[in-house]
Amino acid sequence: MKKPSKRTEKYTNKTAAVHVAAALCLCLCLAFALGAALTGCTSSEPAAGDENALDRGPEKVITEDVFLRNEDGTYTYCEIVAPDIEGPYPLVCISHGIYGSLNSGGARLLSELLASNGIAAVRADFNRCLTDDPDKALAKDKSGRTNDYTLKDMLESNMLLIDYTMDHYNVDPDRIGVYGRSFGGRVAMIMGNESWGGIDYKAMALIAPAGNEYALIHYVGGQEEWDRIRAVVEKDGKCKRGVLTFTPEWFEEYYELNPALTGDKFGDKPVMVYYNTKDTVVEPKTSLDCAHAYSNVAIYEVTTDDGHGYEMSYDVSPIKVEIMNRVVKFFKDNL
Repeated sequence: MKKPSKRTEKYTNKTAAVHVAAALCLCLCLAFALGAALTGCTSSEPAAGDENALDRGPEKVITEDVFLRNEDGTYTYCEIVAPDIEGPYPLVCISHGIYGSLNSGGARLLSELLASNGIAAVRADFNRCLTDDPDKALAKDKSGRTNDYTLKDMLESNMLLIDYTMDHYNVDPDRIGVYGRSFGGRVAMIMGNESWGGIDYKAMALIAPAGNEYALIHYVGGQEEWDRIRAVVEKDGKCKRGVLTFTPEWFEEYYELNPALTGDKFGDKPVMVYYNTKDTVVEPKTSLDCAHAYSNVAIYEVTTDDGHGYEMSYDVSPIKVEIMNRVVKFFKDNL
């Protein structure tokens, strides 16, 4: 077996920005600063939507990109972001949704924030690669991908990544948490509820989790379309929809692993759930159904026209900062 391909990079959490407009506004800034100093109106608190309000911890972090070989000969592209400290330290496994990638939904930024606060964060891209050659595997046209994966594939990729990280980093095996958004929330719920891979996950954070039976029925367009897909599968053996190939085995997995019905298995360990009242991809009732599966859950509501995006693609946003900081604090407090 070939050794995993990887790229390792070290950087600090300190950033510097150069604004061209600063030169034009210099006089105004100086006047404001002088006025504030004279009146005592200075403030050390950044604005709610300011990037400086993000909870960037004191630790330097290490980033490693790696291709891990699957049993079927394909490769899972992963990224590990860890604190540059001796450890042992906690670990959070982050799962993306259908049509997402390992950087979707602000996952890269969240990983950096966690690592700077002493918590390793790992992410797998569930759309598996046909090769471990980065140029071919990560081609923008996705010609180097399988463009097809199942729920079990997602779970297997996460376990492959966790095992690799445990072998190569000083992770505390008793302080592992899961985070997932959208269908990745379903993956995180299954991992937590079922102690997937024999791990006793200690905390779970979910953003718009698609973890009940209704979630994907709504996603494909409703019960009529769902029934049509099932009829095609019964007749032809499969039905392709984007990165999902529905098969009899796929439906069996989906109904067998319904984490909204098994939250009691997670006991009284802490869970947090965010939902957007204007999310039309994973509807609020689905997120709340998932949240109510747990006995020790904190539920947070936001309202934004960004729908399923939760403003994670925005450069700065009070909602983005709130969610990021609350997730980081949640894992700091519970791992």
